[in-house]
Amino acid sequence: MFKKIFKFIKGYVIITVTGKNTERFVNMCLYNGITLSGVKPCGNGLSMCLGVRDFRHIRRIVRKCGVRVRIESKHGAKVFAAKNRGRLGFVFCGAAVCIFFLAVPQYIWCVEINGTYDADPAEIEAVLREHGVYVGAPKKGIDDLSEIKNDAVHRIEGINWAWLYIEGAKARFEVQEITPAPEVADMETPTDIIAACDGVVRSAVVKRGERHVNSNMTVTAGQKLVSGKVAVFSEGYPEKYIYVHSRAEIMADTLRKASGTYSDTEELRVKTGSSKKRFSLELFGKRFDLFRDVSCGYEEYDTEESVYDLSLPFIGYIGISLRVYDVSEVSVSEWKLGENEVLARAQEELEEEICRSLGTGAVRTGQELSYSAENGVYDVELRMYLRENIGIEVPAEE
Repeated sequence: MFKKIFKFIKGYVIITVTGKNTERFVNMCLYNGITLSGVKPCGNGLSMCLGVRDFRHIRRIVRKCGVRVRIESKHGAKVFAAKNRGRLGFVFCGAAVCIFFLAVPQYIWCVEINGTYDADPAEIEAVLREHGVYVGAPKKGIDDLSEIKNDAVHRIEGINWAWLYIEGAKARFEVQEITPAPEVADMETPTDIIAACDGVVRSAVVKRGERHVNSNMTVTAGQKLVSGKVAVFSEGYPEKYIYVHSRAEIMADTLRKASGTYSDTEELRVKTGSSKKRFSLELFGKRFDLFRDVSCGYEEYDTEESVYDLSLPFIGYIGISLRVYDVSEVSVSEWKLGENEVLARAQEELEEEICRSLGTGAVRTGQELSYSAENGVYDVELRMYLRENIGIEVPAEE
């Protein structure tokens, strides 16, 4: 490709050589350092291509060989400029476009970070900037990709893998965060077991530790159920204590509560069928809105955004994007909910709130929903009766 570009800039001619010594002409040209290309039979002679400079030096060879040379066509930048002398603006614009598409991919015009949930994107951007990755950065100034990856993994907390992909004028940084390992109980650490909430104990199976609770006993949140401090008795010796990691299953009947306020009216947004499009142009990291007002004159509207990146074959993204906003007019109305529907929605939300605080193995034994309503506003309380393991481990008391 580049050879063709240089060939066009220097200029070349296509000639036809006729006579008895055409082969001798070709050999003498090559002997004298004149480059010929595209040599092929043509009628009674040979057709070939050679540069403008070389064409000026074949006159002596033509005389020696006794051949005739005819110029079939001329090509090159000078010829093109001469033909389009009256359209210099077109020529300059074409040259500017070529320079633009050759120069733009040499810089980074978009930095995209994917895979972050807990990691701070600003911290990642700072690390990338230190390694020469930012909007407007020249590609030749970017550090080694392995070095960027290693620095990011070591400096940014919560990341165990990362890699930088250069796609045309876009730098895409993919991140994989560390998945926390499940906590493993340290059986050597002394612990007590306390009640997570109020309840009535129905069974207490103590596997290790000193029992402080029995069946049918009412306990309160925070009350010690099993102690990690265990007395050791030996006849003839004073009482001693050892500290152990308590283990027990304390099943109790408990009551969990959750409450909230709910309205019997709901906003309903329905598209009217009228819609318009608005456009924004992103040039090398800067956004230019091609509209004055995104609302399009609608009082109520919803928008959907689509992004289209301009990419070229063999080059990729070149720093130009088009954002299309699909603006749809909507009519807004209030939808009146019935009492049963309000309570059903409230019950679903409150059940989810309670269940998020429960441990594994909890069994629901019953529930009650109570409410009061005034001016379309419902105060709802859910009481859920459960049988669950209420024991939780805490560091043992001295």
